[in-house]
Amino acid sequence: MRSFCILLSLATLSFAQSRTSPFIKRAAFETGLIFQRWSGGGAQTLDEIVVPLLLHYPFSERFSLSVLNTPTRASLRSGGVSSRLTAFTDTRISTAWILGEERALLNFGVSAPSGRTALKPGETLVAQQITSHALALPTSYFGGGIEASASLAAATEVGDWVLGGSVGGVYKGSFTPTAGAAKYSPGPEISVTLGFDRPLGERHRFFGDVGYTWYAADKLAGVKVFQADGKINFSLAGVFTAEKWRASLLAENRLKRQSPFALNNSFSVSYGNEFNFAAELARELNRDAAWLASANLRLHGKNNNGANDAVVFSIGPGWRGLLLPSLQLEVATHFAIGKLNGNRILGGEARVGFIYQL
Repeated sequence: MRSFCILLSLATLSFAQSRTSPFIKRAAFETGLIFQRWSGGGAQTLDEIVVPLLLHYPFSERFSLSVLNTPTRASLRSGGVSSRLTAFTDTRISTAWILGEERALLNFGVSAPSGRTALKPGETLVAQQITSHALALPTSYFGGGIEASASLAAATEVGDWVLGGSVGGVYKGSFTPTAGAAKYSPGPEISVTLGFDRPLGERHRFFGDVGYTWYAADKLAGVKVFQADGKINFSLAGVFTAEKWRASLLAENRLKRQSPFALNNSFSVSYGNEFNFAAELARELNRDAAWLASANLRLHGKNNNGANDAVVFSIGPGWRGLLLPSLQLEVATHFAIGKLNGNRILGGEARVGFIYQL
């Protein structure tokens, strides 16, 4: 039980690093279909259709490989004008090694530049819209240059607590963001995370972490254009089970950045303080199936330009179960309502996911 808690902590710390992955002990292929739509003022509608393709393959009890790509079709209709962007995204290849007595996890990863770059004007408009944190679209950018990352997470027991930390870095290659533009070179990143995991008997646990990410300067045609502020993230989560019920809660907060910065697709953005809360309740029907209900709340403050503030609430049902001993199905829908930049927005999402154990 204690080694299992250590592994859970390592997975939590690893997942906190956005470009790493936890260790997967069984080979599996995951796919499905996600459709999300947002509509707002000015007869504007933003759609996104995503087909995630994810392969997990453990070569041994200590080494696993994951490959991810998310083919996406995004479209924007505004004022009677339609624009769209359809392409594969960059392909993410990541590895995970368990070290020692299951007390450390080492990750290496690379993103192959298989996504769309050198965007045309209409495609650029779509790409800018899907970056909104408040909308939380499945795909927020399509492609950039080659990326390489590495991280190390470690955890240890202190009484009933599991304490740990991780450190990681990302190198990003240059690419052409829009047609006719000069080469854009994102700066490298370094992240440090400290976390805890506290089992509460056999059925419950709560855990959390605090992380800091430092960004080097980005360059356009060799000239410095952006120097992003450091990012500080806090998160606290809990999992509680009782008989046939299971509740999962997650609260996280990202502190306001004091200056604009560039996303992976090179578009300049500026965010205020961001608080997100998510909850899921599962009601077990039998050993192989469960009804789901989930809700999300996003409270985003204004940036330094007095914009990008948002309040978005979403809620919806779902179902998860086995169709075959090796095939799991999950279906879910969400309805969302809120405000973005003072304008009322409505949204919805429908998703179908399959996990096939190889």
